Formats: sequence, structure tokens, C-alpha cells
Amino acid sequence: MRRLNKIRSNRKKLVLVISLIITFIGVFPLLILTYLPELKYSYNIKPLALKSEDGVYISAFKYTPVGEKNHGGVVVGHSLLGSKVSMQPLSLELVKRGFTVISIDFRSHGASGGVFYRSKLLKDMIAAVEYIENNLHYITEIGLVGHSLGAEIALILARTYPNRINATVAIGKLISNMTGISNLLLANGKYDPGTTEENILEALKSYTMIKNVEIGETYYGDFNDGNNIRAFVSPFSEHLFTIVDSAILYETIQWFEQAFNGEIATDIFVTASILQIFSYISLFGIIMLNSILVVYLGNYFFKHKKKDSIKEKLTNKDDFSIKKLIGAYAILVVVIQLVAFYTLSEISSDVIPVSTVSIILSLVIGASIGSFVVYNFLLLCWEDKYSLKKFYSRIKIKLSPNSGRSILYGGLIALIVVLSLAAIWNWSVLNTLPTLSEFGIIILISVLSFPFFLIKEFYFRDIQEKLNAFNRFDEYYFMVGIGIFIDNLLIIGIIIIGKINLAYLPESALYLLVWVIFSIIQNIAVTWVYINGRNILGTTAFLSIFYAWISVVFLPSYGFL
Repeated sequence: MRRLNKIRSNRKKLVLVISLIITFIGVFPLLILTYLPELKYSYNIKPLALKSEDGVYISAFKYTPVGEKNHGGVVVGHSLLGSKVSMQPLSLELVKRGFTVISIDFRSHGASGGVFYRSKLLKDMIAAVEYIENNLHYITEIGLVGHSLGAEIALILARTYPNRINATVAIGKLISNMTGISNLLLANGKYDPGTTEENILEALKSYTMIKNVEIGETYYGDFNDGNNIRAFVSPFSEHLFTIVDSAILYETIQWFEQAFNGEIATDIFVTASILQIFSYISLFGIIMLNSILVVYLGNYFFKHKKKDSIKEKLTNKDDFSIKKLIGAYAILVVVIQLVAFYTLSEISSDVIPVSTVSIILSLVIGASIGSFVVYNFLLLCWEDKYSLKKFYSRIKIKLSPNSGRSILYGGLIALIVVLSLAAIWNWSVLNTLPTLSEFGIIILISVLSFPFFLIKEFYFRDIQEKLNAFNRFDEYYFMVGIGIFIDNLLIIGIIIIGKINLAYLPESALYLLVWVIFSIIQNIAVTWVYINGRNILGTTAFLSIFYAWISVVFLPSYGFL
């Protein structure tokens, strides 16, 4: 009882205990639902190495039923930025029904090799089909299922080889010509912005040559003749969550059962939605746990050190206000950032294929250039005697307290955050554990991006040190809000303009949305790290490693690095 009261009186320990409990509540069911199958429907999950026609290594998971096997095999393809693990909820439900499943990582995704070229993804899925044909002789019929990009590739493959593919399910994607595809199910979420009900109805009309078609229970064709088609729209789902939508999973499973077996088998409990819920619980617990670990590590690394000395040193040096810094960044810095972004995109496209990684790096470089130019412009306008040395002296002030400890502190926190998030996601729906070669690339990107993040961090933390906050929580919330606002005000405006087609925007502008998402995550995480360390070397180390991990694990490389 005394220990319990002691924990209650210590807020940090209380948060630590609560976060550990929440994490356990989330993680334990994840491990059970993923790796311990129902006894009645046992299966094995084994890694599989495939090679595409052009020699690219394709990583896959092979899901094999234990005992009696169905004569149908299914190849599964994921979405852009996804992986074979993101499709695991669907793969598990299929293997529980007796189907052998080959779920692949497209090239430059997950653990597969190669670089991303959309035109070559067909070779990746064909490699899985050929593996089934050449090695699994008990399988006499093959089906394809894909989500988004994976659905597009599945549809093209099924249209190209109608005699080899007996059934196809396309989730969240259509192609212009689907004539000749055998036994096709079109599944979509009602709130999917990319594929509307009107698009689906047009696809049904084109396939069936019937004017009056409808979405729902109606079947147009016959499974035995290989010309059956049906459309299903889940009433509660949108694009990203269709792969864990129970209604869509049921429709997918039953479609393959009817196509291969001629009937629907006894229902099996679908665990995908439960898996998703517990992944969110575990993610919340891990974020909470990491937040309190930042505080503990900050206290450990900077014990007996003055962390607020920066404010004292800058008090007599600042002649321009926080409003000027915020306004200048929100407009001038972001304008320079976007100019650099488009310029670097054009230059890089002549050397390397335009990619999400290279685009985001060009935005980081642009923000760094903008921060440097605008801050010195402010010094020029408001200082009596301007000198570039004054800019470097201000940076030196923010680097001076506990430099070595700060880099170690930021790097260690980055490793803890990356590994914990990777573990949680790897146990649920995303393959985020980097391979040995990816670790090398992460180090390289971290080193390349470090000086650019350092300049950007200097500007942001200069704003933060001018906040008149009552406590560090107020400081944190104020700075997160300010950071997200000034980082994305103009960029969100450009995205909205492009969305409503009021102006011409290059295709690369679509990548700006990735920047907005990254910016939000960055401001939420890095601001807390800075509050507990008070040195931009620590936050820059954290940010560089975190950015490199996101780039390597989540974003296709398209030949960059």
C-alpha cells in the first residue's frame, strides 16, 4: 500500500506504470491474434524469397493451412507505401479458410530489393503466380487480391493472363479497361475519395454491357463461365482502412470460396478489426511510454546542468519580436522553401527519378535555406551593425550547453522511439523493422540531412525561447501549434488550390501532403525532446534519425540512395 501511494505521489512514475500497462494490454492480444492461430484452423507463416523476371529480389510471406488444403491459391498485393505485413489481416483470414496465400512486398517496399518503377510491378506479382504454378501442385486455381496500387497491378495481371487467373478482388482501385478479367469483385469504402460509386457503376456497365446495373447483392455472370462480376461498397470505410474493414474481408473471402469451391463455407470469426483496435491501443501506450522516457533521460543526461541558460544569454541580444519571427517564417521562409523545392525537383529529375524521399529532402533543404536567408534578413533590418558573425554566434549559444550529452541524448531517444514503434507496427500491420542494408542507408540519410535540420531547428527554437509560457506544458502546446501553423500554412493552401483545380500544379506537388504529415509528427515529437534537453544538437540528432527511418521504411526509394 505504501508503494502504491508513493507511485501516486510521483507523477512520472505513475505515468510510466500506466503507459506500461496500456502497452501490455495492446501488445499481448496482437501477438496472440497474429502468431497463435485458432486450433481448428491452424496455419504456418514462413518467409519466402522470390525473384522477378528482371532479377529483383521479392520478399514474401507464405501462409499455408495445416491439414486439409484448398485447391485455390491467392496472391496478395499491397498499396503504395504498404507491405506484405500491412495486408496480413486479410492474409490470415484467407489462410483460415484453407487457401494457400502468397503475400508479396513490391520492389522498393518492405524487405524487397530494387527501385520503384510502376511499370515493373507486374513482374513482382507474376513471380508469385509462377511460384504457385511451379511448386504448389495441389493448387489448381489462382486468385489475386490487391489494395489500391496492389489492386491496380492485380487487375492488369488478370486482364493480361485471363487463362491463368481464375478470380480477382480489387479493393479501392479501378482501371480503365477490365474486359476479360475472370470472376471480378470490386470492393470499395463509401468514403473513398479516389473511387466513387459512379466510377464503380461505369465499370460494371463497361464489363457487363448492361445499362441498368447496381451495387450490392446482384451478381452479373456465372462463376463456372468465369465471367461473374459484382460490386460491393462498405458503408463505414474509407480508402486506408478498407484492408481491415470486416465487411470487405467477408466479401473477399466469400468471393474466392464461391469462385474456387462453388459455395460459401461456414463463417469464421474475422479478427482484423480487433487486431486494428489493439494496435492503436499499443501505439498509444508506446507513445506515452516514450514521452515519459524522454523526461527520465533528460533528467539523467542533464543532471546538475542549467538547461534554461539559453534564455538568459539571448535576453539582451534579441531586437526583433516573436511575431516577426513567426510571420517571416510562415510567408518568406516557406516561399523560399517552395522555390527551392521546385528547383531541386527539376534538377534532381535529370539525375535521379523523382521520389518521395528526394522530394521531402528537397523540402528540408529549402526550409534550411529559407531559415538562413530570412533570419539574416531580419538581423540586417533590426541590428545596428549587421554581420554574419552575429548569426553564427546565436547558433553557438544554442549549441554550447552540454553539446556531447545533447547529441547522445537525441540519438538515444531516436533509437528508442524508432525501435519501439517498429516493433509495435511489425506485430500488427506494418513491416517497419529495417534490414541491415537499410540501417546503412538510415545512417547516410541522417548525416546528409543533419546540417539542414540544424538550421531549421535553430529558427524554430529561437521562437520557442521567446514564448512567455507559465510552465513547460504550456510552452509545449504553444510551440507545437505555432510550428505546425508556420510550417504548413502556405503549403496547405497550395494543396487545396491543386485539389479544386484552380491552378496548374506539377505532379510533384502531391508529395507536399507527405510533408504536411511529416511536419505534424515532427513538431509533436521534437518540441518535447527540446523542452527536456534545451540544445538543438539533441533535437537535430533525433530529427535526422527519425526522418531517415521514415524515409527508408515508409517511402519508396525510386532509385534515390
